[in-house]
Amino acid sequence: MTPTTTLHQSGQIGPIQTKNRIVMPAMGTGLGSINGEVTPQMIHYYEERAAGGVGMIIVELACVDSPGGKANLTQLGIDHPRYIFGLNELTEAIHAHDCRAMIQLHHAGRQTSEPVTEGIQPVAPSAQACKLMRVMPRELSREEIVELKNKFVSAAFYAYKAGFDGVELHAAHGYLLSQFLSPYTNQRSDEYGGNTANRARLLLEIISTIKQKIPQLALSVRLNIVDFVPGGLEQAEGLEIAALVEKAGADLINVSNGIYESGQTNIEPVSFQEGWRIHLAEAVKARVKIPVLAGGVIRHPDFANQLLASGKTDFVWVGRGMLADPHWAVKSLRGQADKIRPCISCNHCIARSFAGVHIRCAVNPFAAREWRLRDFNRLDGLRVVVVGGGPAGMQAAISLARAGASVDLMERSSKLGGLLNVASQPPHKERLAELVNYLIREVELSGVKVHLNTTFTPEMLTDFKADALVIASGAKPVMPKINGLPSNISSLEDILSGQVKINGEKVVIIGGGSSGCELGEYLADQENNVTIVEQSPQLAVGLENINRLDLLGRIKKKGVKVKTACNVEEILKDGVVVYSLKEEKQEVLTADRIVISCGYRADHELYGAVQDKVKTVFLIGDAYAARGVQESLEEAALVAYRLRKSREQFPGLEIN
Repeated sequence: MTPTTTLHQSGQIGPIQTKNRIVMPAMGTGLGSINGEVTPQMIHYYEERAAGGVGMIIVELACVDSPGGKANLTQLGIDHPRYIFGLNELTEAIHAHDCRAMIQLHHAGRQTSEPVTEGIQPVAPSAQACKLMRVMPRELSREEIVELKNKFVSAAFYAYKAGFDGVELHAAHGYLLSQFLSPYTNQRSDEYGGNTANRARLLLEIISTIKQKIPQLALSVRLNIVDFVPGGLEQAEGLEIAALVEKAGADLINVSNGIYESGQTNIEPVSFQEGWRIHLAEAVKARVKIPVLAGGVIRHPDFANQLLASGKTDFVWVGRGMLADPHWAVKSLRGQADKIRPCISCNHCIARSFAGVHIRCAVNPFAAREWRLRDFNRLDGLRVVVVGGGPAGMQAAISLARAGASVDLMERSSKLGGLLNVASQPPHKERLAELVNYLIREVELSGVKVHLNTTFTPEMLTDFKADALVIASGAKPVMPKINGLPSNISSLEDILSGQVKINGEKVVIIGGGSSGCELGEYLADQENNVTIVEQSPQLAVGLENINRLDLLGRIKKKGVKVKTACNVEEILKDGVVVYSLKEEKQEVLTADRIVISCGYRADHELYGAVQDKVKTVFLIGDAYAARGVQESLEEAALVAYRLRKSREQFPGLEIN
């Protein structure tokens, strides 16, 4: 693959120039202090991405009116001079890598809650509650609107004093400025409500005042073109506002869409196609002359380059993709797309944010832990055996080898990847295959010795003179405790591995977790009549909510039938006997094929067998407890960290 040329080109945004056309957008991390200050962890997080070659970083949403305007507890503050010192440390860290830095100025408006605002009632253009937050806001007076305008302007000045190259006004996603713009949330009858120009008045006044008072700052507006809710902004009016924003003096329009209530169009689930909303940016670019910034599930450098080369946008932002791989930009620019750790759109990062804790990434265990899990070389001389070539085993082997250990990786099958090889088969799960391919390449590059078709036994520890053993041998499928299982029964792995092919059959899936539901969609796509039986009252419990709702909507649309709160009492040759806890009655579900998808359980047999064979043993991933890829990769990365800490605390320690 040759390096992408359009991504390389420098760009101009008002008074500033970027070294390339790649932008990291504002994404809340939760890494600020409870008082809204920059923390060392936040500096490490952003510096790692600046070092990764991106042309500009837009630092996450910073509150211009704390605490009443906060959206989360540890949101950055920028409404007082005391924040300048920490923000300056952050800009210096970003600038050290020839990367431009903006910061997003934000007020939550009605999309917040009183625990976050410290008991202060949220404010909004109109007293209309968000259906998700369910908190009635107080309508702002004209005098308060003027005060808020001045707070945005003051925040821009503090950003300038802190060394930022520009600011971005958050006028999207249903936050305060977006609430003023939208007829859905703005029911005012004064000069700040009614027609388009009046609803845009506050935003336009902020833009013109900042440009007049601080012309040295580049000014971006993250702007909703469509709200995706009935009665909200539609494209025609969104384009009209974009033209007004340009006329007021903005230097860049960051095209966006959706509000909290629009759900999946605000934060995309795994089923959304790469660049699904680029048409909105293309429409804005045809309307204005200032640069346009666009994104939305951008995962692959060639696709990003194509968007720029075709003139659909001037800059491309990569959000979750840069959380998964902070060096997305430099790898893209060097033509090394195959070395990018892929984002799988699982939204674990978003779920963490909603839970009010620091951001994490399911596929990148180092994200927001850069200060702790940075590269090191303290394990020279150690010999480590890793058992199991799934995601946990591969990541552990990679981390240990890069820390200097000599690593042998044992895998009993003919290929690496473990359960991810079958988990990647259902619709919209192909990114898991990209993750497997990435980990395999990293194993090869790290110098790990791979032993395929090799069943590990404790006696091998002597042969390999192992100082430490990592058990990542996975888990075993759970089978229902029912006697006399008929021949027409298959496991989830039988189906997804291709060993058993089903077409045009009547299928009952026992188990309605996320895997069972994904299997249901997979089989429905092959023209099977599918029924899912689940003993709990809900399907796909534990799956991140945005993806869960999307998955459930898809299987419903494809005609998959669902039986929740049902116990399987007997498996027959031609069906399943279930007992409905809701209806308190028994029912026979006829079936040509029965598929078991009851989850997995950890297998600790090997762990027990090696206790007297080696002094240092780590049990990780599904071998410890059957969970998801996030836990597997996190525990795997921590193996090298834990060994390093042992050596630092006890320098003369003999591991074995």
